[in-house]
Amino acid sequence: MANLREKSKKQQKFEAERADCSEREIQMEILYSNWLIQAATEKTRANTSTIVWIIVIGIILSIMAAILPTI
Repeated sequence: MANLREKSKKQQKFEAERADCSEREIQMEILYSNWLIQAATEKTRANTSTIVWIIVIGIILSIMAAILPTI
């Protein structure tokens, strides 16, 4: 049960490129990859927060405009 499926050519190439990497090099590559993902996630969170605040302000202004009498 060692290999239940065949490896794709892309996976074989990926493994061949990293066959002679040390454990530290692999860990640094993983750390960098995680750092990139975290940075992108933080940007998405910030953008989502901004959009939510814009919507909330728009709703509040709409309610105020509907409630307040026109001058």
